[in-house]
Amino acid sequence: MNSAKRPFRLGIVGAGNLSSRRIYPVLHTIDDLVLAAVCDLDEAKAQRNARRFGAERVYTDHRAMLAEAGLDAVVVCVDPRAHEALAIEALEAGLPVYTEKPPAVTAAGARRVLEASERTGRLCVTAFKKRYAPAYVKARAIVQDAAFGAPHLLSIDYASGPYRNDPANPRSWFLLDFGLHIIDLARFLYGEVAEVFAWERERTAYAVCLRFASGALGTLALTSHRDYAVSTEKVELTGGQGRMLSLANSIELSYWQDKEIRAWHSPSFSTAGGDSLVETGFRGELAAFVDACRGGPEPPSVIASGYRTMQLYEAIAASAAAGGRTVRPGETEAGPAPVAAARSGEAAR
Repeated sequence: MNSAKRPFRLGIVGAGNLSSRRIYPVLHTIDDLVLAAVCDLDEAKAQRNARRFGAERVYTDHRAMLAEAGLDAVVVCVDPRAHEALAIEALEAGLPVYTEKPPAVTAAGARRVLEASERTGRLCVTAFKKRYAPAYVKARAIVQDAAFGAPHLLSIDYASGPYRNDPANPRSWFLLDFGLHIIDLARFLYGEVAEVFAWERERTAYAVCLRFASGALGTLALTSHRDYAVSTEKVELTGGQGRMLSLANSIELSYWQDKEIRAWHSPSFSTAGGDSLVETGFRGELAAFVDACRGGPEPPSVIASGYRTMQLYEAIAASAAAGGRTVRPGETEAGPAPVAAARSGEAAR
């Protein structure tokens, strides 16, 4: 049987709110994919999602699922504190793994996942959805085109509703849970960052300055003092003289070159939640993972890249905690960085 057509057996660890709204609903859009198993510590949740999305088996023990369900790959969507350990277990069981972001709650943890991926030779992908949103995919292609010129300036304004910022619960940290999307997006669009300096106020607002390895400059304005009902995601990219890209809310793009609009992306859709799951990248990230497992191209958010995003996150957090001290990504992390991480990061222009 052609491997591209063979049913792909996927197991999912986690049947909570996020996965039930953003991951399970796109499974049916991927050709020849079978939901072989659902695992959750809460058996009622696992049973509910098995009924709703057609899973063959239900588990409350992920180890039993890995051993018994005949899987081709695993999706992990649970508390971020468990991402590292679950990813490593799946990799060591011989399975490719896709985790929700962050890949771990620290850069050192992400490095351990990377090392497990290299040791086992199995694919590990972090679900940084914005890398798969069609508007941002188009934006990156424009930036990499010679006609855009050298990347000059990046500016992002990104905001959410309130976060608790409970020191004991990383899932409640605004910068890690929400801001990380934009930290990763900056690398996706403009490449590696050489140094950062940042300020924060009560962990609810961050002003971040970036100097990219290419020489481009960037600013990130992040706050949790707005409202989820009013979307704020404004991205401005400047290249050569007269080259300007504007994006809004992950779905709209306009590119100006020499006083003319040269590219445009403005989809027309309507859903109750205002989310097509395609335009925001959820469908694309899962489809790219499955395709890679079947022998297709490497997705843009492999663990080597996720590790470098965590290094940048920690540099921003360290700079802000120190009142604006300049920090280079990776300098605050204990232990040497794997060689492969530097190889597979996005190339700076």
